[in-house]
Amino acid sequence: MVKGAANGVDALPLKNTSAKVNIAGVIADVAVTQTYVNTGTQTLECVYVFPGSTQAAVYGLTMRIGQRTVKAKIAEREKARAQYEQAKREGKRASLLEQQRPNVFQMNVANITPGDTIEVELRYTELLVPENGEYRFVYPTVVGPRYTNGKSGNNNGSTAQPYQHKGDAPFYASEAFVHLAAGMPVLDVQSPSHRIDVDYKTDADADVRLHQTETKGGNRDFILKYSLRGEQVDAGLLLYDDGDEKFFSAWPSRPKAWPKPTFPPASIFLWSTCRVL
Repeated sequence: MVKGAANGVDALPLKNTSAKVNIAGVIADVAVTQTYVNTGTQTLECVYVFPGSTQAAVYGLTMRIGQRTVKAKIAEREKARAQYEQAKREGKRASLLEQQRPNVFQMNVANITPGDTIEVELRYTELLVPENGEYRFVYPTVVGPRYTNGKSGNNNGSTAQPYQHKGDAPFYASEAFVHLAAGMPVLDVQSPSHRIDVDYKTDADADVRLHQTETKGGNRDFILKYSLRGEQVDAGLLLYDDGDEKFFSAWPSRPKAWPKPTFPPASIFLWSTCRVL
């Protein structure tokens, strides 16, 4: 939703969204960058509802305007909203990120003046839990309609937001890059949702990119899945040095199938006890 847009002027200032993902072992670190451009003649405020992972832990929000970078601070919901509204009234460029549901976020970007290019970067981490030996990373891109039992939805109207219908190409470009460092051999890297290019650096490291034909692939969630289960029991180890402290992560991986056990011939043991009176 865009406030202040003139008739006949581009009313969707979101031009590009990209995700840069680093998967180290079982932790995914995600940086989502959204680029807004005001090509009209009016100062705009953009309210953008977008999905997130239910397992995401958001830890950073940065807004870049030209050479200026503004880092967000975490505050109570009412206090953060009040600060945003005050900055908007004063004509300052400001952004506000609110979590509406466990997997739905709302981004407000105020005072996008004509000619402005604003980049907003959201950073979060997520734990990847394997199911039946398969790891799955999901980068959600669509907030669809929701059943509200006849109610109109919450005060931000997220249940009434327009949504991308199946088969319709998005108006903005999208891209995704994943660096996978599994710590042990990676098997069966594939995406059931998009065409991808996979570049194996080693048997345990791979770079994954969307295929060039998927630049308008933001109308469906991006799903990447892979397996670490080989023929033998294996273990992974990753090290991290942040300068002041050092960390490591280690985990085992069981094989695809356990070998058929062999037992010695069955024997029957009999014993008795007695008590001396």
